[in-house]
Parts: sequence; structure tokens; C-alpha cells
Amino acid sequence: MATDLKSSTPDVSLTRFWGRTEQKVQVTTPRASNLGPLSTVDEFFQSVQLTRDEARTLALDLFRFAEGQEVEEV
Repeated sequence: MATDLKSSTPDVSLTRFWGRTEQKVQVTTPRASNLGPLSTVDEFFQSVQLTRDEARTLALDLFRFAEGQEVEEV
């Protein structure tokens, strides 16, 4: 069973669901118009599915970027 979660970001929806063994979150946004041809499913939306640990790590990376503290990979 999936549950929609509140998002503070316009045009971003969050959905919590059970993966095979743990809860995950799906982050969905409208498809960018400048992307090349994609499958029928990807024509309208793009999404990423993350475990809680993956979401935590990504959130920290995004926070560092927002604060101008990102680290470039060499």
C-alpha cells in the first residue's frame, strides 16, 4: 500500500511504499522538456525510488549544495 506524503516543493510529489524488504520513497517530478526520447511511461513524469538510508544520504548531499558546501569529485 502506498501513501502520499506532503512535499514543500512545487511540482514534486513524494510517495511512501514498501519495497521487497523495507520502506522506500518515490520522488516524482514532471518530465523535463529537453530530454531525448524516452519510453511511454517516462513521457510525462520522471522519478527516483530511494530507501531511507539512500534518502538520508541524498538529502545531506543536496543540503551541502544548497549551502554552497558541495565537494567536487575529482
